[in-house]
Amino acid sequence: MKHRTPLRKRLLCSLLTVLLVGITPLSVSAETLEEIQAQQDQLQAENQELQSKLDNLREDEAQKQAYQDTLQEQISVVQEQILTTRENIEDLNASIQELTLKLDKSQEAVQDTIDQFKERLVAIYTAGNVSTLEILLDSESLSEFTTRMTLLDNMTARDQEIVDILEEYIESTQADRERVQAEKEQVAQLQITLEDKQDELDALYEENRAALGEIQGQMYATENQMEINEAELAEGEAKIQAAIEAQKKAEEEAQRKAEEAAKQQAGSSGSSSSSSNSSGQSPVINPPSDGSGGGSGFNPIWPLPGVSLIYSPFNGYPGHKGMDIAGPWGTPVVAAADGQVIEANNYDSCGYSWRYYVLIYHNGTYSTRYAHLSSVAVSTGQYVTAGTVIGYEGDTGNVTGPHLHFEVYENGTRVNPAQFL
Repeated sequence: MKHRTPLRKRLLCSLLTVLLVGITPLSVSAETLEEIQAQQDQLQAENQELQSKLDNLREDEAQKQAYQDTLQEQISVVQEQILTTRENIEDLNASIQELTLKLDKSQEAVQDTIDQFKERLVAIYTAGNVSTLEILLDSESLSEFTTRMTLLDNMTARDQEIVDILEEYIESTQADRERVQAEKEQVAQLQITLEDKQDELDALYEENRAALGEIQGQMYATENQMEINEAELAEGEAKIQAAIEAQKKAEEEAQRKAEEAAKQQAGSSGSSSSSSNSSGQSPVINPPSDGSGGGSGFNPIWPLPGVSLIYSPFNGYPGHKGMDIAGPWGTPVVAAADGQVIEANNYDSCGYSWRYYVLIYHNGTYSTRYAHLSSVAVSTGQYVTAGTVIGYEGDTGNVTGPHLHFEVYENGTRVNPAQFL
């Protein structure tokens, strides 16, 4: 039987059709097309999961990278603050040094003044125990007295003024130095705080960098696995396409042979074997003379026990007026219902390239045909009951693989077997 169902669907529905007839494109012989398609589906599902995982990893990477950039900015800010702090400490050290120098000079000036006082006191003491009154009374004139009085007052006031100024300067300088020293200590503490902050940021940076590296490693592994899966998908698709092409060529060859057989059949004399015309009309079946199989009920059983794979349904492609059931080569085929064997042929008498087939008449309405058998187990005229082995599944005739072509006739017209099974 020639098949023209959509090629991919037909190939994927059959486990044996391509494999058992010797059509083995690429490595398809080692695995069925259903297995290849299952692998394809599994790989596609896996790639979808991997893509989802990759999307999540990319999102995580973006977040980690953003955090890494933020940490780097914070580290740069802290480093700049530490640098500024160190510069401030250097400036404060210079100020402290300058104030210390001023303080030392002020203390020297005070000491000089004190030394001058001491020298005057020594001079007065050396001159004798002369009181201020004696110095004044020893004046020879009023003018001299006034001059001496003014001089003594000026000396005392000037010395006191110098001492006061120096003491005030020393106190101010000392206060400035203490203030600068306190500021320096604060800045130094700030530097310690900033350095601790940098250490913390450095640790976070390294931790995040390690996490980012791990994510990128997972991304690489995921992308690599997806590439492997894509390569396997491409290989599987190549197998399927090669099998499709091989089956297409096989069907074209089968079509050619069928057409040749039809031409030869049409050219033969109008023998009884030409009872069917080339349009696909089934042979006209006359009821048995004994009237067996009469009655209106028709409840056939499944003709290929243990096999449920429908390779191609009724009208699965134009002109296909039966049901193709694919099972292992040699599977027993049974009569679907009680009836009389009308034909048990090892050749195709109708131009359909059925080759080995059995035709059973069941009653005044229904008949069934079992085609492409590897061998026939009944003979014409034999009465069989439902379940009787009438032959064995094969791949004779115009086929692309072993299967049973099962037909049901209602009043001589082929109808869909599925409505009865």
